[in-house]
Amino acid sequence: MQINEKLHRIKINFSVTKEVERFVYIYLIVSNYIHLIDTGVAGAEKTIQEYLKSIGRNISEVKSVLLTHSHPDHIGSAYKIKELSNCNVYACEAEKEWFENIDKQFAERPIPNFYTLLNKSVVIDKVIKDSNVLKLEDGITIKVFDSKGHSAGSLSFLWIEQGELFTGDAIPVIGDIPIYISVNDSIETLKRLLCHNGVKRYLSSWDDIYDEKSGKENIKKSLDYLVQINTMVKKIYKGSNNKNMDEIYIQVCYALDLNHLIHNQLCDILPPLSTTFGISQMLMLEVRASCSSNLTVTVSTSYPRAPHGFF
Repeated sequence: MQINEKLHRIKINFSVTKEVERFVYIYLIVSNYIHLIDTGVAGAEKTIQEYLKSIGRNISEVKSVLLTHSHPDHIGSAYKIKELSNCNVYACEAEKEWFENIDKQFAERPIPNFYTLLNKSVVIDKVIKDSNVLKLEDGITIKVFDSKGHSAGSLSFLWIEQGELFTGDAIPVIGDIPIYISVNDSIETLKRLLCHNGVKRYLSSWDDIYDEKSGKENIKKSLDYLVQINTMVKKIYKGSNNKNMDEIYIQVCYALDLNHLIHNQLCDILPPLSTTFGISQMLMLEVRASCSSNLTVTVSTSYPRAPHGFF
């Protein structure tokens, strides 16, 4: 899909299991060279190459790959694209070990069919951070924004000349379980996204494209949504004699009219031990910390039931 004269979007479909299908959007800036925002899952380089051929270009022309974060659906084909093009790969310091050692990532965040979605580590050529400005070529200058919360080091990228802001998975979709490791960081990220100057359009990895006005309205709604969920989690936990996390999760869903999220497809296909320690124990520790020290916590888990942005 062509968005403007130089900007394109490709939808990458993939399956976590036979029952659970997802997709992710990646973006291509096509000028004298080609610059990618994220790469999709393993094998997505074939879809990218086919698309580039359809517009008279070639994957060997890729000069830069900018990675919003290290989850498998965003970096799965980064190694192969780098191999085919000898491009530079840009990413954050906080997740460098997960980019460069996928075994470590899997050990710390196991997900179903991990090695099908991501089967090669990728070396980061240039570590980038908040406020860095990257001159990729004439007319393509990228400003980097810290957007952590969804992951430890998530980044957003503003194409300054065009006002296009690539937000990765930083903006939750209302009605789904928000996926983040820190709700405080996610909230602060959303507040910052509202304040960035020069944004004409918001481009997510798993949602619609929004213009300046509708994009800000969407961010405000997402911000309210996170606060609402977090407040309800703490309220129900504090008022419950039964501290079973599965029961509290269900109560939160009912209280917020999110009944469609009660049955977690991905939990159903995980081994019991992974479910116990990947979800319930983690959530229990976070909720207890919240209630004892006023830290804000997430109702999210490592294995949420969300139609997009699972990783």
